[in-house]
Amino acid sequence: MQAQNRSSRSERGTFSLSNLTAANKAIPDSLMKPDSAALNNKRITAFQLTPRIGDTYIATMDTDKFNFSNSTLVESQSLAIGYLANVGSPSQTRIFSERKEARDFIFADAYDNYITTPENAQYYNTKIPYTQALYTSQGGSDNKDERLKGTLTSNFGKRINVGADMDYIYSRGIYKNNGNKLLSYRFFGSYEGDHYTAHAYLSNFNFVNYENGGLTNDSVITHPNELFTGGRSQNDPKAYDIRYSENVWNRVRGKQYFLSHRYNFGFYRELEEKDSLGNPKKQFVPVSSIIHTMEYNDNRRRFYSASTAIDSSYLNADGTTRVYGLLKGVDDQTSYWNLRNTFALSLREGFQDWVKFGLTAFVTFDKRKFELPAAIPGLSYGATGSGSYPTPSTFNFAANQIYDEFSTYIGGELSKRLGSILTYDARGELCVVGDDIGEFRLNGNLQTTFKLFNKDLSIRAEGYIHNVTPSFYMRHFHSRYFWWDNKLDKTQQIYLGAKINLESTHTQLSAGVESIQNYVYMGKDGMPAQKNGNIQVLSARIKQDFIGTHFGWENEAAYQLSNNKEILPLPQLSLYTNLYVKFITSKVLTIQIGSNMYYYSSYYAPYYEPATQQFQLQDELKIGNYPLINAYVNFHLKQARFYIMAYNISSKFATPNYFSLPHYPLNSMTLKIGIAITLND
Repeated sequence: MQAQNRSSRSERGTFSLSNLTAANKAIPDSLMKPDSAALNNKRITAFQLTPRIGDTYIATMDTDKFNFSNSTLVESQSLAIGYLANVGSPSQTRIFSERKEARDFIFADAYDNYITTPENAQYYNTKIPYTQALYTSQGGSDNKDERLKGTLTSNFGKRINVGADMDYIYSRGIYKNNGNKLLSYRFFGSYEGDHYTAHAYLSNFNFVNYENGGLTNDSVITHPNELFTGGRSQNDPKAYDIRYSENVWNRVRGKQYFLSHRYNFGFYRELEEKDSLGNPKKQFVPVSSIIHTMEYNDNRRRFYSASTAIDSSYLNADGTTRVYGLLKGVDDQTSYWNLRNTFALSLREGFQDWVKFGLTAFVTFDKRKFELPAAIPGLSYGATGSGSYPTPSTFNFAANQIYDEFSTYIGGELSKRLGSILTYDARGELCVVGDDIGEFRLNGNLQTTFKLFNKDLSIRAEGYIHNVTPSFYMRHFHSRYFWWDNKLDKTQQIYLGAKINLESTHTQLSAGVESIQNYVYMGKDGMPAQKNGNIQVLSARIKQDFIGTHFGWENEAAYQLSNNKEILPLPQLSLYTNLYVKFITSKVLTIQIGSNMYYYSSYYAPYYEPATQQFQLQDELKIGNYPLINAYVNFHLKQARFYIMAYNISSKFATPNYFSLPHYPLNSMTLKIGIAITLND
């Protein structure tokens, strides 16, 4: 669990425009406006926004001819990831540098790969209507795993774009009570004028995850030929014994309204190029901007069981059940909303030759409200629960408790994004008033590109210092099986790292070290705890691809070392390799045939606890040291891509310890198919 960042869900090292693709570097405007000359020949361009300020930058689109099948796997979201076997199930990356800072609403963190945020939301500029639809499927009728995803967008003139996207996942699950249903959708639009620009969307999601608590006997996976209860062989995964025998599920819902707009002050500059009438063309040059960004979030979470039989899963040392409140049923509910407004003034880089950097100052007002079940007068809320016969001292009590928080931040950004010899980006913010007073974040990066043996080599240094308040729900949480009200100190994080990229040889190297003080985590008892001392994580990563005309071999490896493996366990080694051949037949059909493998060394991976939807420490079972091998055939025909994949074929010949998390195995070998169609002509 990471200390929260209420301002963004950025990865370590935060956001930087120096991460942009090579296509962006040819665009002279520091804001990379959609009507820039470098983009005029493109049918469609996708954009994303920087946090808080809302600067636009070019985003990649899912149109690659190769590795289509792999891109649909949960494993593609990280070099190493733990999840509950199904697409759409809760997950957590095993790579510490990829773990994002926790939301206020921490129950949504496990679904981060499926939630739209202001940082990952895409906007478009297209000359003709654009449609993309994706469908994937695996398994039979009683355990089928399906996903339908699509985007539809169109321009109305050069300045206005509107569209919608949706994502529907229905996984019945191979194992008993392990299905999930996820539905999310978004309506978005943008306006790109010289003086005024705006980007907005409204989104909604409703995720239901049926919980089984994991297997009670892991031997059904590791020793499948043994006989179990009733003399039966465990050949049917639906027959495996599970922790929750009753109907138990989590529902996480959310809606979001987002608007980022600005008014640009500037002037028109005459170009040497002339229009059809022979008059000089003019280009608008922005000098400064007034910016406003608004973000509203409304989230709700419910944990429900049709029976109180799962009480037996939460016992005290003496064998009694640990239950809080009145014994009336399992129906935990909580809600949260947040309204954040940011106002900024920006001086733009490059409007004159002598203006070598951009400067922005901003102020943010952040209002948050939480609702939890209230403590009942007369009942105990200690470590062992409220007892077997809880009796209130009065029946006149509030059902829910409201928590209000408000914080005001001031901040600024200094950046140089034009040119290649030297670019940099430094940003800081400080809470000066409110519940998070004293909280601050300072992020920075520096990048240079130069020739090495006539090849472009880029070197990037990055770092940050954070002093943040732990998430609200790590401080306060009230439910049937877990109840805490903690006083936690702010968490300090310091990171320094560097990245090297030699694009001509497909080589990427990176290394970093992070120091964490007052680290907050979920202990073995499922309760939050804080490490007062210092924890350090050393990491190194290499990515080396060998790409030929008809052959490809992609490789990536990460090494991590935590100096406190009891509190922050990590796999020391994580690997990915992908070997394939590719060719074109009938002049139009591109075929890629190959196999890939994911691997990580064994370690005490955290256990997923359904009652809190958090990943908590455990030291009873090591997982890992298993090669997850997939074989696939990808096809690309004009505007269609489709694939056939045999997933986890290694379960047929490797030692069968294919657990993704403790007591949560991956699916055994299964056939996956998928198709994606893009219409943009």
